[in-house]
Amino acid sequence: MNMNFESRSISRRSFLKASGVVGAASILAACGGSSSSTAASGAASGAPAASADAITDYVSFETANRELETWNFLYSQSASDLNVTTNMWDGLLSFDCYGKVAPAIAKSWEHNDDSTVWTFHLRDDVDWCDVNGEVKSHLTSKDFLVGLEWVLNAFKNEAFNTSMPSETVVGAADYYDLTKDKGDAAADMTYEDMLAAGVGVEAPDDYTLVFTCPSPCPYFDTVVAYNSFYPASEDLIKELGVEGFRACDYTTMWYNGPYLMEEFIQGNTKSFIPNPNYYAANECTRFEHHTVKMISDLSIGLQLYESGEVDNIDLTESNLTTITSDSNNAHNAYLCEKRPTKFSYQMHLNFQRKDENGNLDENWNKAVANYAFRQCFYKGLNLVNYYARTNKINPLKCENDFYTMPGVCYNTKGEEYTTLVAKEMGLDSEAYDGKTMKRLRANNGDISDLKKQAMDELSAIGVTFPVHCYHYIKSGDTNALDTATVLKQCFTDSFGDDFIVLDIGTYVSSLYKEVRNVQMHSILQNGWGADFGDPVNFLGQEVLGDDNAYYAQTTSWIAAVEADPKDYQKDLLERYQEFTDLVNEAKAIVTDTDARYAAFAKAEASMLNNALCIPCLFEVLWCLTHVNEYTKINAMYGPCNYKAVNWETRQGDGYTTEEYEAFAAAFDAASK
Repeated sequence: MNMNFESRSISRRSFLKASGVVGAASILAACGGSSSSTAASGAASGAPAASADAITDYVSFETANRELETWNFLYSQSASDLNVTTNMWDGLLSFDCYGKVAPAIAKSWEHNDDSTVWTFHLRDDVDWCDVNGEVKSHLTSKDFLVGLEWVLNAFKNEAFNTSMPSETVVGAADYYDLTKDKGDAAADMTYEDMLAAGVGVEAPDDYTLVFTCPSPCPYFDTVVAYNSFYPASEDLIKELGVEGFRACDYTTMWYNGPYLMEEFIQGNTKSFIPNPNYYAANECTRFEHHTVKMISDLSIGLQLYESGEVDNIDLTESNLTTITSDSNNAHNAYLCEKRPTKFSYQMHLNFQRKDENGNLDENWNKAVANYAFRQCFYKGLNLVNYYARTNKINPLKCENDFYTMPGVCYNTKGEEYTTLVAKEMGLDSEAYDGKTMKRLRANNGDISDLKKQAMDELSAIGVTFPVHCYHYIKSGDTNALDTATVLKQCFTDSFGDDFIVLDIGTYVSSLYKEVRNVQMHSILQNGWGADFGDPVNFLGQEVLGDDNAYYAQTTSWIAAVEADPKDYQKDLLERYQEFTDLVNEAKAIVTDTDARYAAFAKAEASMLNNALCIPCLFEVLWCLTHVNEYTKINAMYGPCNYKAVNWETRQGDGYTTEEYEAFAAAFDAASK
């Protein structure tokens, strides 16, 4: 693998630097000003001052299995894409380090009394520029109409990212259906057709946008922060054509965000430089140069950090073991426990698995359709050693027993939503003890009765044992292989090799293309981050009968089962329908937040009790770092968390454990 990450585009970078447009990363602030939604946020008097020892050329990392697959911000639903493109595109709103909504292109916003009409007032100083920093057009409210029409057009965006506007904007779902019926002819439809069709958005002038919701939507500002509502330039779409815009890359896309992409080498390097035309250049700090190195796996990451080739690195279990087992290790004082990432990781079950020849794997499909078989996963799979691969020091901090990520929303009593699910599941009295998984305490992980029931019922319909459960990792990723090997042992210890055996397979470059899309996995672990502040954006991804239900359509393949069910899948579909009905009942409650969240909690409990999906883990990592994580954007929803603005950094030694504990205490105190 080519490990030479030096830029080959010096001339353009030097030109932009000479133009006086670069800055350094520094301190806590929301790029765009105040987070108030009712008062305009004027420009700051200047960018926050960077400390004398702040890093100007920052180098981070990403693992090779997380290479981006599309540069089109409107088209992507994958964090590995959005973590990159968020640095180049801005939307109406952003977030601050506490996760509160903050201005971006919208400088202020307000809603009517029942939260059905939302008005956003845009800045008048935002431009689109190309990869060379040349201004191509001025951004106005029309660009948001163009972007929304693109997302809602079934031909143009192929149903990606339509669920949020379809649920929250008048007429959006109907317009999507209209474009779907039009087929290829929908390619010629424009935002004017969308407005004529009655979609609830209007632009009364160049710098005002008004959205109308079909029912009260008090969280709509968190909805429009998602990339479904980002702008697109009509001029660029005309220049590239529909197919060309959908397939745009960093050389053809236009930018309105804080950075330009200086250089991209597939599977190797992404290099960002400041956008010389960024509207908020004087209101935030940026790096002079920001590089993301793609590394084969984390096992070599520590070496890169020690040699100064990266400025932060997440630590593997083996790294932590090496460091903590030696009291003289130089890194002992610098171990930093990070905040949980915003993703709730699930073990998704594939109900319509196919083998490598494209034939249905009926042995697995029959087994996973069985209620007792699935219950064994939820009530018997002890994952403590697996969690230790993420957090060796405090593994059970990674335990996830629910589907929705904590912190997404709270009811009017201040109760966090997942605590309502805990009550429904009977887990509300279970607290973290650092020793035992909460959901295994009731039966001490003993699933002998469930195992016998499953084996008896499945043997009667021709299932042979052990059932093989196929789990795929990237070829050549030694850290992934070590982690998968630990998971395989968890299966052995929890289930017995006479019942379920985990088989580890590999893919070459794309898990989605080579495994998920061709239905070869039995289980697929994936993390879902909230798109907006309501439980439906988690649970809505799993329901029957909805083209926009991401996991139902692409991962569990329950939609394929629904289209042509076998006799052994009827009970499974009945349980899925029960869950779907409960979700739809909860969605229908729009005027009583407490009742809405209570209803969603019942729906989520139905999903978990029927083990339709298995909650897996939270990412609570340890790292060595020159970045204060607590100064980064930290929203539970939206694509903005990797936007590299206002980061506090330090050259020389990294931050110490003691400093990070102080950062955490100060952050917790300030966020209450």
